[in-house]
Amino acid sequence: MALGYQPVVPATPAFRADGALYSEQFDDVYASAHGSLEQARHVFLNGNGLPERWQLPAPFVIVETGFGAGLNFLATWRLWMQTAPADARLHFVSVEKHPFSLADLRRIHKSFPELAPLARALQERWPVLLPGFHRFHFEEGRVSLTLLFGDAAEMLAQLDAAADAFFLDGFAPARNPAMWAEPVFREIARLARPGATLATYSVASIVREGLGAAGFTLVKRQGFTGKREMLTGCYRGVSTSAAAGAARRAIIIGAGLAGTTCAERLVHRGWTISLFEGHLTPAQEASGNPAGLIRPVVSADWNTHSRFTTAGYLYTTRHYQAIAASGHAVVKGEGGVIQLARDIGRFERQQRLVDDFRLPADFLRTMQSGEASDLAGAPVSGAGWWFPDAVWAQPASMCRANLSAAGAALEVHYGVPIASIERRGDEWHVLDAGGFTRDCATILILANAHQALDFAPARSLPLRRVRGQVSLIPARLDHPLKIAVCGDGYVTPAIDGRHCVGASFNEDVFDPTERIDDHAGNLGRLERMLPGFGAGLDAANLGCRVAFRTMARDRLPVVGAMDAPGLYACLALGSRGMTWSALAAELVASQIGGEPLPLERELVAALAPQRFGKQSAGQD
Repeated sequence: MALGYQPVVPATPAFRADGALYSEQFDDVYASAHGSLEQARHVFLNGNGLPERWQLPAPFVIVETGFGAGLNFLATWRLWMQTAPADARLHFVSVEKHPFSLADLRRIHKSFPELAPLARALQERWPVLLPGFHRFHFEEGRVSLTLLFGDAAEMLAQLDAAADAFFLDGFAPARNPAMWAEPVFREIARLARPGATLATYSVASIVREGLGAAGFTLVKRQGFTGKREMLTGCYRGVSTSAAAGAARRAIIIGAGLAGTTCAERLVHRGWTISLFEGHLTPAQEASGNPAGLIRPVVSADWNTHSRFTTAGYLYTTRHYQAIAASGHAVVKGEGGVIQLARDIGRFERQQRLVDDFRLPADFLRTMQSGEASDLAGAPVSGAGWWFPDAVWAQPASMCRANLSAAGAALEVHYGVPIASIERRGDEWHVLDAGGFTRDCATILILANAHQALDFAPARSLPLRRVRGQVSLIPARLDHPLKIAVCGDGYVTPAIDGRHCVGASFNEDVFDPTERIDDHAGNLGRLERMLPGFGAGLDAANLGCRVAFRTMARDRLPVVGAMDAPGLYACLALGSRGMTWSALAAELVASQIGGEPLPLERELVAALAPQRFGKQSAGQD
């Protein structure tokens, strides 16, 4: 069943007289008053045989029910850094229906000074409270956290992962029976590797009977401090956890946003990458536009496009913040992005949507035209939304930042067009126009937009090229635009003395040269957003850039494993490549590595190359 939008209702923390963190809603404590960290170690870490069981370099996956204030995660993270092999990776996945606000999280964490550095890192990445999956990376990728905000049964049903251990830490069954119901146990069993373990403080009969029926062999053990018993279990079968085998090496074709981000995400996991690009420099196709926007999309029906775009926006924002913090800067602007409503009726619908969805103010808020004009630095045409963390950015600088962050593990081959690909045994060979093999590897990622159709395994994908032209207009010194504004087009603050205005959308037009009609269309979009801003400009005397976006029939990207073994796609990013590419690359890298996926299963299916069946290329 598709997930509708369910507003996230934050938890309201309280403290009992003995200092225990307490939920008035569920009339229960989050952890023992005798020591939350000691309880985490005794029940969940020791109860799952940790750290002894994570001494292999393969990724170790923990799934938790009930993130709370994140104390189990923080305790696990600290122990991991103290004991795990240097090349090992931890994936911690946790579901939480009522997460704390950032302010409350900070207040709670003050009681645990021994965790202060880790707690600060978690707080710095804490997401806006929107439903769905939220992924974060710590310790240069050695530790990943995926938070699932929503109902436990629904969120676990959307998770694609193979868990080595479970922390079952919801409120007591008598207080919150939904966390211990049969659908939750069924999903835990589906997610368990053979030999996976579990631990929980609860020994209630409903827990023992439910887990036993789901396939776990259970043992009662000594509980923590005043509690007489706790429960541990093992999923029946032989453990499949093993050390990493074959060398982690992949080939990527295409050095635009899709290819460079895939390269960085895999290098982040210890892979070496061979990247092929037909041009002499990166970002020469659609990723070479002067500027574009990284922003979410919100719709009344919270459809697939809105969900993936918003998730992509949140992940991309964190991705480039982390890259910039490591010294690889992106050319971008701060201050947010204003999205104008077309008329008062649409603005009223926008306002109702904000109210009905209870959208957090740190995600977006509505603005009347006067406030929006003050924020923008130029008179705008009306009211709309302000996304405070959205940005305009230069996509080529994003590509360069990804390449720089990948470092020496990435070898880039510029000026080497790949004419064909062949599967020989367990390897993919990439061949030039003369039929010479330029490289081979077990993993191949197609990130070369419409040119992927040149290769037989991708020929059935219904990809098409859409022409787009942006106009470059002189900076308005009397109205220095401070932030980007969008409506049915967009305009950015001046970059090197010129505003970027766009963009045309020309289907079935393959002319790469400048078109005066498209300049006129862009000036019309500008007038509808910023009345008078383009006064006196002549459509025949503007700068421009023309590029061809690649789109799929349903206007969603084509991302994930293809039918051929070891072949993956990161294609059809269209006009939202800046917003989509980082999360698309994270999805591909997670699939390649057999890791928990960063998106709901139904979103993964909606992006998968197989969604089109065996239809012919270009069919609409």
